Amino acid sequence: MDRDKILSFEQLVLFDKNGFPLPANTSEDFMKELHDMKVREDDIFVVTYPKSGTHWMQEIVHLILVEGHGEMLDSRHRQVVIEVADARSISPEAVAANGPILRLMKSAPSPRVLTTHVPSSFLPKQQRETPRKLIYVYRHPKDVIVSYYHFMLKILEICTGEKVVHSKQQFANFFDLFISGKFQYGSWFDHVTGYYEYRDNVNFLAISFEAMKKDLRAAVQEIASFIGQHLDDASVGRVVEGASLNSMKKSFRKDQDQNKALGKNVLNTELFVNKGQMRQWKDYFTAEQNQRVDHLFCKKMQNCHWTEPYAPDSEEESSTT
Repeated sequence: MDRDKILSFEQLVLFDKNGFPLPANTSEDFMKELHDMKVREDDIFVVTYPKSGTHWMQEIVHLILVEGHGEMLDSRHRQVVIEVADARSISPEAVAANGPILRLMKSAPSPRVLTTHVPSSFLPKQQRETPRKLIYVYRHPKDVIVSYYHFMLKILEICTGEKVVHSKQQFANFFDLFISGKFQYGSWFDHVTGYYEYRDNVNFLAISFEAMKKDLRAAVQEIASFIGQHLDDASVGRVVEGASLNSMKKSFRKDQDQNKALGKNVLNTELFVNKGQMRQWKDYFTAEQNQRVDHLFCKKMQNCHWTEPYAPDSEEESSTT
């Protein structure tokens, strides 16, 4: 892809042979390698639809594994992300600097934390047949839309080298792609319901972004128990502190500085750390856009108990509209 010619959200999408939308520059070789990837018994998958708390959960899991001692972590832990295509579509130099991500995973020490946005049907064959630990984070779709939109504005800026500003038309363009399931990783609704099928598996944990925001300590304890890590109160406290917005920004900034010192031209990881605001969608959605999301939600999510608080007629949702 010629980055100089990327001027729209549509150009950040590549449809595979089955018509599924993936990040631009995703190769058939990459998808085959992902399908055939060898999975270890102690692997921990962190899966989200984009902008649902991906790097927050990844950081929490890594911190739990080192009992909250964040000084033991560095950029190697934060770069083990399956979607090498994300880096390719933004900066080919990032891939050249870090090497093929899947190849790096093969030599990574156990337990590996494998982070991805792919739908359940795209997971490695071994993982689908004999599931290892998998943590799935989901978030209110309306908040996802706004957060994803702003992230992609930044990506367009990187691709064009020019300032890309928010406008109602820009948001409308992104909204239409998202709601039609034609942007990267397809439909949020299908993504969530696809992983909902795993809900009764002993190696599967689902947690909402909102629950993490409401009580991070409780979330840390639940996650630690799920992955078999016993943490005392002091360790839990260190994880909670290390997973705070300020601490994560400092950690990611330190990684960035170290990479630059080594001459690595990599994507600014601070792009992935933000406030994770909730209910911001009310400042962006028109009445018609809100109705479109509500209509699709009622059609697609009626059998998914996870997302009941997001339903148009729920007490939580009604109190914010």
